[in-house]
Amino acid sequence: MMTETTARNGELVSRVQQLRLNNQLGADRGGGGGATWLPWVLCLVLALAWAGVGIRSYRNAEANPQTAAASGQPAATSAGSTPPPAAVVPGTIQLEVKGYLVPAQQIAVSPIEVAGRLIVLNVVEGKSFKQGEVLAQIEAVNYQAQLTESQSALLSAQGRLEASKQKLAGLLPGSVRKVEITQVEEELKEADAQLSRMMDEVGRLERLGASAADKESKQARFDMLANEAKVRRLTATLSILKEGPREEQKAAARADVQAALAEVEVAKARLAQAQWRLDNCTIRSPIDGTVLTKKAELGNLVNPLAFAASSGSVCDIANLADLEVDLEIPERDISKLKAGQRCRLKADAYTDRTYEGRLDRIMPIANRAKSIVNVRVKVALPPGEIPGTFLKPEMGAVVSFLAEEGKKPEGT
Repeated sequence: MMTETTARNGELVSRVQQLRLNNQLGADRGGGGGATWLPWVLCLVLALAWAGVGIRSYRNAEANPQTAAASGQPAATSAGSTPPPAAVVPGTIQLEVKGYLVPAQQIAVSPIEVAGRLIVLNVVEGKSFKQGEVLAQIEAVNYQAQLTESQSALLSAQGRLEASKQKLAGLLPGSVRKVEITQVEEELKEADAQLSRMMDEVGRLERLGASAADKESKQARFDMLANEAKVRRLTATLSILKEGPREEQKAAARADVQAALAEVEVAKARLAQAQWRLDNCTIRSPIDGTVLTKKAELGNLVNPLAFAASSGSVCDIANLADLEVDLEIPERDISKLKAGQRCRLKADAYTDRTYEGRLDRIMPIANRAKSIVNVRVKVALPPGEIPGTFLKPEMGAVVSFLAEEGKKPEGT
């Protein structure tokens, strides 16, 4: 048994020796031991393979620097420096998003602070109006009466103002005529002369003593005292005419004038308000635009202060020559856009018509529930196209944002 096992082992050893590399390849030509160059050949093959992979990566990075940057590989270099990224080809589509057309300015037209029944209505859907043209007319009997009342109140206030001014002017020194002062001065001279004569008479009677009649003496004294009072009165009157009345009276007269002036201003304000309300009974177009929706009929009662919005508005009007596209841009794409960027758009209803546009504004706040940012693209209508013929508010449209040539990096 052991002899058979030994024979098998010997046969196995013999086969292993036949498989040895040095026996298969023969003796070393240099006269040395077994062949040792095969591992070096394998290393050389692996090196050549990796060199080929590196050359392909280098060429791809040189052809497309953005792809190289995204994969984490450095872009190709020349003389040890990093070249600038390749410029984006202008006019290529950078991003496409679907949105909806909206007017840049849409106004719900209604009367302002007036309410009444519509007696004139020119509103028709699709009809265009120039700014200031009449859309509707409200019955204005009540507002005309308020205007007439305000006019009368103003006239009354102006009359009171004039009277108070005249009263104040009568208290000023400049209002006294020279003839009035002269008259008082003459009366005062006459009174002084009479007083001197009476004083002489009283002195004469006193010198007569008891022989003078008591009654005559008393009468002369009374006349003298009365004349003295007249002189004092005329003297005071002359002083008042020259100096004017007291300051208290003047201040009171000035206050009356100021109060009358305030009444006039209040009356003017009420008159202006009444006129404004009467003018508002004629509802005019606030802009050049087209009627989008009609919200009232002839004979309806319109009231802008009512809770129901439909009872206060006459129509919605917008300028269809100034349209925008409202778009929702994902946050990951918003960095590709900037204000003023060129766009092209096609309405879903007219795919054969292409319109130019530009990115007008990017909204300053995002919608975190949708992870989007709203933007508005301004639409440019081609010359000769009547606004509203093809593009209408709330239509769907696809906007293509066109790439623009990037700025060259600094130092190039």
